[in-house]
Amino acid sequence: MVTFVKASLALVRTISVFVLLPCLLTGCWDRIEVNDVAFVLASATDMDQGQIRSTTQIALPSSLGGAGSQGGGGGTSGNKTYLLVSQTAPTAYQANKKVQDSLSRVINFSHRRVTILGEEFAKSGISESIDIWARFPQNRLTTYIVLSRGPGYKLLDIDAPIEQSPSEMIRELAKSSMQEPISIQSLANALLTEGSDIALPVMVTTLSVPEKVANGQSLVKLDGLGVFHGDKLSGYLTDKQTPMALIAMGQALNPKITVVLGEHQPQESATIVLNQIHRKVQPHLKDERISFDLEIEATGLILENTTRQSFEHTMMISLEKHANALLDKEIQAVIQETFQKHRADIYGFSTALIRKYPEEWNKIKYRWRDLLPEVEVRVRTKVHLENSGELIDSLGIKEGLLKND
Repeated sequence: MVTFVKASLALVRTISVFVLLPCLLTGCWDRIEVNDVAFVLASATDMDQGQIRSTTQIALPSSLGGAGSQGGGGGTSGNKTYLLVSQTAPTAYQANKKVQDSLSRVINFSHRRVTILGEEFAKSGISESIDIWARFPQNRLTTYIVLSRGPGYKLLDIDAPIEQSPSEMIRELAKSSMQEPISIQSLANALLTEGSDIALPVMVTTLSVPEKVANGQSLVKLDGLGVFHGDKLSGYLTDKQTPMALIAMGQALNPKITVVLGEHQPQESATIVLNQIHRKVQPHLKDERISFDLEIEATGLILENTTRQSFEHTMMISLEKHANALLDKEIQAVIQETFQKHRADIYGFSTALIRKYPEEWNKIKYRWRDLLPEVEVRVRTKVHLENSGELIDSLGIKEGLLKND
């Protein structure tokens, strides 16, 4: 009898556990179905008549599989795989809220690949308006940031026929613009670092072919660097200046440089690509005068030779000397322009100065940008060309016309 009672009690306990256990499970009470979510691929922030214009590029899942296809999110016609929604408001958050109010789905920024800063917005100052990017946890800190000449929203509505959406084309161009593309995280860090300024890749719209050739499709291309003074856009560096600035910044990604060898024949040139670039910054402080030594070492190879030179050992050394002289001159010039015209330090010189002279930095940190025009930078480059590719001589020059010295 006792054994039967014990067995009954054990059975009751077991049944009670299984009955009460579901009460402890919360379930997915706050879940949102995928069909109720609007995934943002890219966004643009512009200044429009004193207000912030927020433009979002939202994926249309039903179109990603093909034009006019039917999918889980409903059918669409045409060949666009995205929807653009744009609203204005006094702040970025309020503009995004108005975008949300015009949509039947919940906006989700966790898949945003890139965000674009419009020119006028960048000139007005970006620090206050980008607060939402870092504060809202749904935003990815790895989202790339680029700058647009003119309104940023125009970049979001190009054809980009080789990609599924313009956002993907812009993202790939941003990745190829420098070694470590600027993201929300790196932008925020730069804005909070004493004496440091930022440089963003600039993009513009273009046609795939000239009008006289055919009816081209709209694309996006890189168009230099935008230089910021603090949190405001100060100006631009040209396509020619950009590789030199990136080399000085330590951000160049396989830059190509054309070296002219013929003094009276500029068409005689050699194009080289640099890789494995290393830089070293040495700050100096003497009699309250600040100066820097910028040393750059790189290896490279020849991509094109339009000269009459035979690039054997002696001529390779000569080409290296010409390349070093060109780099010294051009890098020096672009640094002086950013210092004197923009009063911006996009090269990280202030960081090197803080590390070596922390006490002196505390005395000048509030005047750092005003002191930049007087700062001297000595540039020394050392390029080593490892080989001339598959050829030593120019393929289009007859052997009798080649020069060996």
